[in-house]
Amino acid sequence: MNFTTDLTGIYLALSGLVLLWAFQGSHWRVLIKPSVINSVLGGIVALGVAWNIKATLPGMTAEAMVGLSFQFFGASLLVAMYGVRPAIVMLAGVTSIIGLISSWSLLESLRQFLVLGAFPALTACITMRLISRYLPKHLFIFILGHGYVAGLMSIIVPSIVLMFWHQAFFPSTWGLSMDLVDWFVTLVILSFTEGSLSGMLLAVFVIYRPHWVPSFIDAEYLKGQSGKSTKMP
Repeated sequence: MNFTTDLTGIYLALSGLVLLWAFQGSHWRVLIKPSVINSVLGGIVALGVAWNIKATLPGMTAEAMVGLSFQFFGASLLVAMYGVRPAIVMLAGVTSIIGLISSWSLLESLRQFLVLGAFPALTACITMRLISRYLPKHLFIFILGHGYVAGLMSIIVPSIVLMFWHQAFFPSTWGLSMDLVDWFVTLVILSFTEGSLSGMLLAVFVIYRPHWVPSFIDAEYLKGQSGKSTKMP
């Protein structure tokens, strides 16, 4: 059994555990409600396109950026709209569709799901829970915190963890001999882009398509009531 096979087995086990958790209970059923089904299908298509659009800074190689590229990941936005478990189910669907129509191997597909989907989604969920717990319920805070701040953190935290993980265990395998300054500049730009797009789209959906954001509760954020919990399922 070679290194790639071992890594595929690890990624497969991790992905299976994450999906098993995501499908527990009935949280994921929000995705098939008539009021949100159009946004779910549109979101899967949009992210499928976004994940395949990549750009780099002039003169910077892919290796220098440790796999970072300019694109919209969208995991945080899905968590803000539907909750973390439904978001992970959607991200698994995006990964499966792209993997089937592209040249991704099983290892690449699993890595994309974990790195671009599950890890950022869980990070965003933790950020949103902290915001909901310690900050007052207000529309501005919902959009800024659940949209911008959570989107920012969904890129920063996983990227830093993965960089240290790769440098510590897989420097020769992944070719991660890179310029840390270039990597940091890319991370800053990428995270602010993710946060800005997530916040902007969340604001548009809340204002013009509130039924697409079942996690947004009018009674709490517009009327100042606190009768219903805003925990991410």
